[in-house]
Amino acid sequence: MTADESSAEVEVPLTTKPLSSLDLLNAKLYTWSFWKPVMWAVISIVLSLIVSAVIMLLSGYDPLLAYRTLFYGMIIQPDYALYFATPLILTGLSVALAFKCGLFNIGAEGQVYMGSMAAAIVGYAVALPIVIHPLTCLAIGAIAGGLWGFVPGLLKAYRGAHEVVTTMMLSYTAILFTQWLATYPLREPGQVQLTPQLPAILPSAAIPNVVGNYLHWGIALAIVSVFVVAFILNRTVLGYEMRAVGFNRDAAEYAGIDPRRNMALALGLSGALAGLAGAGEILGNYGRFIDHWSPGIGFDGITVAVLGRNHPWGTLLAAIFFGALRSGGTFMNAVAHVPIEMVGVIQGLIVLFVAAPRVNDWLAKSGFGYAIWVKNEPKIAVPNLAALVFGVISSVLALGYCTMKGLGGMFIGLYFLVAIVGAVSFGMTLSKYRRAPFIHVVLCMLWLLTGAVDSLYLGGVSFRTAAVMSIAGFMIAVALFWVRSKKIKEGRCQP
Repeated sequence: MTADESSAEVEVPLTTKPLSSLDLLNAKLYTWSFWKPVMWAVISIVLSLIVSAVIMLLSGYDPLLAYRTLFYGMIIQPDYALYFATPLILTGLSVALAFKCGLFNIGAEGQVYMGSMAAAIVGYAVALPIVIHPLTCLAIGAIAGGLWGFVPGLLKAYRGAHEVVTTMMLSYTAILFTQWLATYPLREPGQVQLTPQLPAILPSAAIPNVVGNYLHWGIALAIVSVFVVAFILNRTVLGYEMRAVGFNRDAAEYAGIDPRRNMALALGLSGALAGLAGAGEILGNYGRFIDHWSPGIGFDGITVAVLGRNHPWGTLLAAIFFGALRSGGTFMNAVAHVPIEMVGVIQGLIVLFVAAPRVNDWLAKSGFGYAIWVKNEPKIAVPNLAALVFGVISSVLALGYCTMKGLGGMFIGLYFLVAIVGAVSFGMTLSKYRRAPFIHVVLCMLWLLTGAVDSLYLGGVSFRTAAVMSIAGFMIAVALFWVRSKKIKEGRCQP
């Protein structure tokens, strides 16, 4: 063998430098696994807006005017949107961090209250320099929230107590405990307000505003927390162990990872983030602890984490979106006179649609037949699922109109017939009876007849409802008959 042949057989290793975070991000942008949850989140938002529009129509509001003012309010008030988003970023991170370890922290609201109470006490009772004072209050608030989350973590790790139950129970305990402190031992001396509250924090403890009258520097703290949580989860041994425990606790323990320690630490860090959110709100917004000051930012953190897919950056975007939604909701309420609670309805529907595939997968794994059908044949099963929901809603609405006073016997009988046909349609669709689409069409025709009779003789009592139900029902009917024709072509159904 010559020297040239020998050298030709030697493989020269290529020198490569490690991939940077930007390179990894660019690689993810070209994968379907990255865009699939993003697309489903967008679809969930669109579906929630459509369903909310139907609810507005049934309630007598103009959805076009409502959405026009909603989106206008979201755009013209960016500082107001970030103001609402600031605590949601931290509480969303709190829930997401625990979920990465396979835990569901549903008690972030109580941890928020404990952090806010601790920060308020240090804020008015201890005098410190200007910069050090708010940092100390924030640290104490995070510690208080962390300890309140660490307790259910220990109970889960060493006693097997379910964290959903313990965190929820301790959440109510924290709310009542802080209420007692604000009502009796720590109540502001000489206070005449009906709502219990602590003395105002010292000026040195306040977090200054960034711009305007709402947005304070707590937004910077929240964004920094996103970086920190992302770094912990993706770049540290602790984060790797937490994620390993979340994927498979038994496999992680077999690999030498202590699942108990990681579960306790995960809920402790989760509580610290929620406590930080409460402390930031007291120091930057309220200026003192007030009984029941939180509008539910701990519970809203659950919806933020669900929409953000429990990812730090997804949580940040979801929190900003919900903050903008709340900001636009105030404008919508002032101009279109739509109740601000409609924003909560939109948020709830978004979470429902985002979580629907996961819930369906869980039901399919549990052996639920309809869920297995939806998972295996979604194009066929989803229209039938929509028909199921339509039948239930039809029965409920029709029975509600039957109880209205002042209606004649003929009209009550007509509404009662709609309720019966709705129930029959639900049963036949649930049993996958091949004639179910025809019963669904009969139900749509009854809604159309109800609207016509109502407009002629009752002055439009239920005309809007009947019109919306008719349009929605016929759209579902088109999908049902498309599915039926497809099954006939495949020989899976008789004509």
